[in-house]
Amino acid sequence: MREASATTTPDVRTVTPWSMLGMSGLAEIVGVSTALAVAYVAVAVLLAGAPGMVAAVVVAGVLYWTFLEYLLHRFVLHWEPERPALRLVRRCFPSHRSHHDAPLAERINIMLQLRITLGLTLAYTAALWACGLPLAVALALNAGILVGYQAYEVVHVACHHLPMRNAWAARLKRHHAIHHHRDETVNFGVTTTVWDHVFRTAWQPRTRAVSATAA
Repeated sequence: MREASATTTPDVRTVTPWSMLGMSGLAEIVGVSTALAVAYVAVAVLLAGAPGMVAAVVVAGVLYWTFLEYLLHRFVLHWEPERPALRLVRRCFPSHRSHHDAPLAERINIMLQLRITLGLTLAYTAALWACGLPLAVALALNAGILVGYQAYEVVHVACHHLPMRNAWAARLKRHHAIHHHRDETVNFGVTTTVWDHVFRTAWQPRTRAVSATAA
């Protein structure tokens, strides 16, 4: 997830899908995440001896990521506690406010993001295994999560820097733009809008307009 921004912003008129990979550490994130995912899948297949099962769990992991993405964005990145003790806890997590203040700015500390990614995926894999999940399943699930995380990073940067003209992409771009420029308490999904509809955090202009008039 995004945590810091640079002092300069790219000219969105000159950004292409290929040049976008050089922004905000996308190339590094995709490269490291892909390497980890491939390694996880290879070990999982060796352990389980069932490529079909491993592939199914990887797909489940990709879908599971969309739920994690929603939870992390809503309850971690947008958590701004008032109590001093809780503020100290909040500082242990990446800051998201800088991204909202300058959404077009590029990420500064790419290595920090890579370390966070590596640490979390290893810790989550170990935790699932410790809880009794077979190691092959834990590895395959986390491989899918890594693939989903890559998709999140790419879609997120694209939402801010590419036109995204086809219907599906344009819908995601608008969904995220509303989160940034109209209401930060809605539209937390980036790669999908499903969870916002499930948990009723999708922006509803007519409902909100009526509520505001009634108040």
